Amino acid sequence: MINRLTSKQKWQLAIRLLLLYAPLLLYVNLPEAARTADTLLDGLPYFLGFSVVALGMYFIWINATDLIQRQLFRWFGEEFLLEFNWLALLLAILVSLGLAMLYILAFHVILQGIFTVIHYIRPFTGPKPDPSTLPAEALAYVQRANNGFSVVIMLSAFYLTINARAYQQLKNVQLKAERLEKEAALSQFEALKNQLSPHFLFNSLSILTSLIHEDVDLSEQFIKHLSKAYRYILEQRDQNLVLLKTELEFIQAYTFLLQIRFENKFQVSVDVPQEVQQQYRIAPLSLQMLVENAVKHNRMSVREPLQVRIYSQGEELVIDNRIQPRDQPEFSTGVGLRNITNRYALLTDRRVEYGEQAGNFIVKIPLIV
Repeated sequence: MINRLTSKQKWQLAIRLLLLYAPLLLYVNLPEAARTADTLLDGLPYFLGFSVVALGMYFIWINATDLIQRQLFRWFGEEFLLEFNWLALLLAILVSLGLAMLYILAFHVILQGIFTVIHYIRPFTGPKPDPSTLPAEALAYVQRANNGFSVVIMLSAFYLTINARAYQQLKNVQLKAERLEKEAALSQFEALKNQLSPHFLFNSLSILTSLIHEDVDLSEQFIKHLSKAYRYILEQRDQNLVLLKTELEFIQAYTFLLQIRFENKFQVSVDVPQEVQQQYRIAPLSLQMLVENAVKHNRMSVREPLQVRIYSQGEELVIDNRIQPRDQPEFSTGVGLRNITNRYALLTDRRVEYGEQAGNFIVKIPLIV
């Protein structure tokens, strides 16, 4: 969305135009006979009056230019005037010509009134040029020069406004990129910290200790899955994207550990075609965070197991679980979902969607080619 320029930016542009063109206009319009020190000092109030009127007019016309540009952006797209094309150039010239014509009419009327007041308060005593003694061609030339300067001023206002807008957009993009980069770094750190937490490792080792005495074969499988899960975490922690198939293999190893821990109280089903697994990629550890959230915030029992479904839907991966609130709910900070959302904001324009739907909590993650 294109934002309007601030009043501060508009005044800054108006001052630039005044400093750039006021000396040139003075040079063109001031007669040679009036360029003495006494005359210039005597004409200072008139020059100040001209400057005040010009500054105010520039500010008003920059407001009009800003309004017109925003309308053009709405019609032709946000990059229309920021890239060179003949239609944009033609519209810039036409807009500047139209604004210049209005500027010439309004400026001379207002300036004439200001000069009348100044002359009434402090009459000009220096030599006054007599227009009747000047050739008609000279007068016409001066008039054409003033009109030409008006068009140039409006063109400058048009392109200075575009430049200010482009700088503002660039600054916003840089700030957003820095913020997202910081959030992504914090997100990756948080994900890694959660996965390598002593609490998770302690639970896994405690379960393994019990399994060794009860079922040697199952304990061997548990060690293999635990090793596979931690190897994935260490190998993929610095990656922005991984193949969906690789992430699903990891989540199967991770859920195996959880299923051993919770016995028959927890189930995860994966229904993603092989061609989809091979074609798309996702951010690593995204599924683990979502499965962990489901375990954290829902009750589970043998009679009422927690079921998590993972399946593809178009170009989205859906993680779906029945909402089964705990008797004593865990406090939710929303950090996990916010981290995933921020990570994907760096990877794609498509958003992560989540929320309650028909008694289920559903998260939709964009699949990236």
